[in-house]
Amino acid sequence: MVPRKEIMDAMNRILIVDDDATVRVSYRQVLSRREKPYLSQGDRLFGGGKAKTEETSPLYDIREAKNGGEAVGMVREAVERGRPFELAFVDMKMPGMNGAETAREIWRIDSGIKIVIVTAFSEVSPDEMVQVTAREDLFYLRKPFNPEEIRQFARALCRQRDLERERDLLAAGLGEANLALEDMNRNLEEKVRKQAEMLIQSEKMASLGVLVAGVAHEINNPLSFIKANLSALKQYAGSLAALIEKYEALTATLTTGKGNDPAGRHGDIQDFRERKKIDVILGDLPDLLTQSLEGTERIEAIVRDLRGFSRADEGERRDADINESIDTAINIIWNEVKGRVKIVRDYGDLPAVSCFPQKLIQAVMNILINASHAVTDMGDIRIVTRQVKASTETTGSVRIEISDTGCGMSEKDVKRVFDPFFTTKPVGRGLGLGLYITYEIIHAHGGDISVDSREGAGSTFTITLPMAAGAIRPLIEV
Repeated sequence: MVPRKEIMDAMNRILIVDDDATVRVSYRQVLSRREKPYLSQGDRLFGGGKAKTEETSPLYDIREAKNGGEAVGMVREAVERGRPFELAFVDMKMPGMNGAETAREIWRIDSGIKIVIVTAFSEVSPDEMVQVTAREDLFYLRKPFNPEEIRQFARALCRQRDLERERDLLAAGLGEANLALEDMNRNLEEKVRKQAEMLIQSEKMASLGVLVAGVAHEINNPLSFIKANLSALKQYAGSLAALIEKYEALTATLTTGKGNDPAGRHGDIQDFRERKKIDVILGDLPDLLTQSLEGTERIEAIVRDLRGFSRADEGERRDADINESIDTAINIIWNEVKGRVKIVRDYGDLPAVSCFPQKLIQAVMNILINASHAVTDMGDIRIVTRQVKASTETTGSVRIEISDTGCGMSEKDVKRVFDPFFTTKPVGRGLGLGLYITYEIIHAHGGDISVDSREGAGSTFTITLPMAAGAIRPLIEV
């Protein structure tokens, strides 16, 4: 048998507020399930025995209050205990607070409780009750009332309150679920962002791996002739030092008068000059030094371009010469394209542009490498830069066109060329992120990039960059 307390806790709670004890008893009787007398089957068959009654449980947990003040206190206590009332029947005419005032105070404590005002309507109008309670969701029961009206109010309003609580619980659960989902989305977005950065960095490092091999070769060429020149200079320096010693000996003889045969010493010097080809050495020295200086300048330029491309302050925006940035990109990839591609520069007179130079260098490099791969045998890559004058609607901009005489692309591939991971290269030759990175870099600068290509007719990439610094947006981390 279920304990009575658990039954009471599970039932809807109704508060009866009336100063007439007889009326309160009437409410309780109306809202209680009546016992039904019956005779057992044996009593009916054989006669005798007294009528018995069914043992039934009450329908509601009913509480009573004699006035408004007591009712307000009971509502407050119920809320504090976590067992609020679902419904209150409140008499309109009571000593102290009337029914409307009592309803107002109850709602201040528990805004969800359903309230039925029991009134003759002659005591106060419904509009006046609304003004007192500041609520329009009052229910009215006119005196004298029918018991079935009370039961209907109790059933309907308790059910409504139960549904509202279920709705609130579901809403709260949904809110918590949404918060959890948002948190999961944030975590997922962070993971996706990190994975994307790792892939982009991997693509960048893969490209750099190829470029570094070429750069090493580019550095090795000037190093080789610098080394050879230095070796020759070392031999020349020995011959010149020996010649200077002979001159010093002759000078000492002539100055001090000691020693003999100055003429013989002079002849020996002349013979030494001819054997060691001193005149040839003196004529060769300027060329050797000039070549070595040019080699060191070439190495310095390569190192400067690499350092400028990979240095840690990529996030700094500054005014840059776009033509110079393109030259830097060409220098870095030169060993990758030389011998197969002729690069033609057609630079316009451009103003300095506020940008992230290292990012733009990377973008141009990606296009140049793709263009060189599109050229199967010998071909050309033409780079044209121009300033686009400002119109009345727009600020001025800089346009960069990079065209190649390579194999071109189909219309289907052109539409996807800037998609991440899209590539027409064989498996193992890149992740298909180079042009996607380029697209992101250009759009982060507030610019635009497009491609015009046909199969067998080459491709032209057109980049437009605004000269206004305010057009630059935050860059992706690549």
